[in-house]
Amino acid sequence: MIRDYKQADIDEIVRIYTLEYKAMPEEIETLKNASKILVYDDKGIQGFIHLMISGNFCSIEMGTASDDPILTVGLKLWEEAKKLFIKKSISLIKTFHVKDNLKWQQLFNIIGFEYWFSVYRFSYKGSKFEEPNISPVKYEDKYHEDKFRLESEAFAVLREQNDIKPFNCYLSYSKEALENNRTRTLKNKEYIYLFFENDEILGASMVKDAEVELLFVNIKYQGKGYGKKILQFAVNKGLEQNGVEVNLTALANNETALELYKNTGFKVVQAQDCRRLIIK
Repeated sequence: MIRDYKQADIDEIVRIYTLEYKAMPEEIETLKNASKILVYDDKGIQGFIHLMISGNFCSIEMGTASDDPILTVGLKLWEEAKKLFIKKSISLIKTFHVKDNLKWQQLFNIIGFEYWFSVYRFSYKGSKFEEPNISPVKYEDKYHEDKFRLESEAFAVLREQNDIKPFNCYLSYSKEALENNRTRTLKNKEYIYLFFENDEILGASMVKDAEVELLFVNIKYQGKGYGKKILQFAVNKGLEQNGVEVNLTALANNETALELYKNTGFKVVQAQDCRRLIIK
């Protein structure tokens, strides 16, 4: 039967979620604190669908106890979730799945999802680098507007190439969205470092739970080797947090970044496809 999850289910849901998917620590934490998960229970949890709804947008995560029931269990969970999508007038649904798992591909093809873009999960398991000759400054709220503006500019072209809207978040966000971003950034301030050149932000990094969650270089300073220095700094911070490995995720068509990561010693551990379903 399909039912809402109970808190007692969460360890098993996380176990299923991470059987194949190389999840970020933040993704696992989000799952543990979910407000809406449906589970397929047949003498134990055989599968789940996690629904994260914001306005008319929903991001979903699905998992099954093995590959065999992906189609049968997945379709039943989807049919139940569809009732909520209709009730909430959802118009866009997004999901990720492991790229080379043909059964997940088949499931989402049957449902009607289209391919959107791909990402690589990278892992670094080497030693610390000699500290690069850049001076880190711990993030403070006074830097928020400049940081977010430069970060948005740095990623705008890549977001447009992958049809990830808004292309420039700083220019497109409402006042409420900007304030929400400010609040989230301030919450993570102990993990964020800024780097300066002539009193101007040249780049920034955020490393939390040994995951490089942010790394950008001001477009004015790109191509001058700062990306490598900031990455090496981030790796050192990640190893201080974990001691074993440092992870990050990158868009598969971001060739400049992929080359930097590989040259720094990162290895691809998984490829993932992002799919979307537009409901008209």
